[in-house]
Amino acid sequence: MTNVAFWFDAPIEYSGGLNYIKNLLYAVSLVNNGNVQPYVFFPHNMPDSIEKEFAQYATVVRTRLLERGSVPWFFHRVLYRLLGSMAIATALLKRYKIDVVSHVWFVYEGKVPFRLISWIPDFQYLHMPELFPTVDPQEETRRYQAIIRQSDANILSSFNALEDFKRIAPPTAVERTKVIQFVSQPRASSATTTVSLDGLREKYGFKGKYFFLPNQFWAHKNHMLVLQALKKLKEQGEEVLVICTGTLVDYRVKNTPYIDSIKAYIAEHGLQDNVRILGLIDYDDVLFLMKYAVAVLNPSRFEGWSSSVEEAKSAGKRVLLSRIDVHVEQNPAHGAYFDPDDTDGLAQLMAEAWKMGDGTPDEAQIAVAQDELRARTFTYGKSYLDLLDDVVYGRSISK
Repeated sequence: MTNVAFWFDAPIEYSGGLNYIKNLLYAVSLVNNGNVQPYVFFPHNMPDSIEKEFAQYATVVRTRLLERGSVPWFFHRVLYRLLGSMAIATALLKRYKIDVVSHVWFVYEGKVPFRLISWIPDFQYLHMPELFPTVDPQEETRRYQAIIRQSDANILSSFNALEDFKRIAPPTAVERTKVIQFVSQPRASSATTTVSLDGLREKYGFKGKYFFLPNQFWAHKNHMLVLQALKKLKEQGEEVLVICTGTLVDYRVKNTPYIDSIKAYIAEHGLQDNVRILGLIDYDDVLFLMKYAVAVLNPSRFEGWSSSVEEAKSAGKRVLLSRIDVHVEQNPAHGAYFDPDDTDGLAQLMAEAWKMGDGTPDEAQIAVAQDELRARTFTYGKSYLDLLDDVVYGRSISK
């Protein structure tokens, strides 16, 4: 039996990280022959609803070492920052007889007591350093290089990220690296959910059909292009609605200039009836809004592997997305691309999609997407278990 741990040392607002781990554990559960026991270590104050979701696929351990602001978390951070020591966390992991710590984001000093698998979602700081005002690119690169050196294997989510990886890592590290493109499961968290389209319209105060933009409100997500396209459509007599979800706070900056600029633009150009900003909402609601949207939008300038594109792809939804390398690699079956600076191009695609339908799900597209989803999910789970076996038994990484 191999005990593998996922140490979730990230803010609770990092919904992308939570969904990533949950989707991976679900995929593993489909192909696990009983030889792997996953553990997930969460902050002690993690909502019960999240524990319930993860407990289906892994043993959930709550710890104050991951609860930001708690006394144990403080001492753990002091030891780590001053001495590079993970001694307290190591003791906890050993208590559960952990063999492999997967998807590590931290650096161990001295001898590492476990096998380690790192996960680097992307290298955005290399491409857009201006969005990371508190990060020194050279120091960040050195941190990644230290994580890579200590790891028995490295996981990347795209071949696009692999090219960036090669810029900072030696050839020997590339040999220990595997691209595993993650697969999203667009399913409600509860089989008895009572979410309905009429209920969502009443709950969030909108009418009729809509586009859906489920990206965090971070500067590289490029919401402004959508607003500019809406302004153009409005000037042409097209009244179009876009519903936006996602956290309104960018963890990389101390204030909220991005969301403030978006709200100011909406007010200046009279787009209040064309945009609904809902912020963070229940994931079940996200899925239903996606299901009944005319199309899903993703105008982002940079992604590691877009969760919203992956979810739309898995649900068989039409998606309008920026022509960036990783989006092209994701290649959704019902995708249409636009340049991330092309207001006219996006406006034209939105006008065409708006006229094509009212958002009623296409059952034929959904059936094909579900068949493809099952196959992709099995491949995803098996790719991870193969990598885990290679690490446990000291074999070269199978590609």
